[in-house]
Amino acid sequence: MNAFKAYVITQDENRKAGGALTTLAPDALGAGEVLIRVHYSSINYKDALAATGTGKIIRRFPCVGGIDMSGEVVESADPRFAAGDKVIATSFDIGVAHHGGYAEYARVPAAWVVPLPAGL
Repeated sequence: MNAFKAYVITQDENRKAGGALTTLAPDALGAGEVLIRVHYSSINYKDALAATGTGKIIRRFPCVGGIDMSGEVVESADPRFAAGDKVIATSFDIGVAHHGGYAEYARVPAAWVVPLPAGL
């Protein structure tokens, strides 16, 4: 896997949050058993609060924004998921204390991943 684009939210020395599109190396991904090629991530109120520093949403800086994602499994250490599976991951610490869906790739714990329901 090569470097990839992500919207990373940082905090400056005055504790002011802001985000920018950045290139990340694969080793910058968070811990987890499932690597996902992100296809979609919503833009919602909580993400806006996180990106502007309002509401103190993010608990770990820097953090890739996006509290949800859907995409395709690239690799998995969990037998429930295989490369090519379409999946969704949302809630838990995604986009808050664990890198979120505003990136081309995300790695998350398998317990946070569910198969994409047919028809969605």
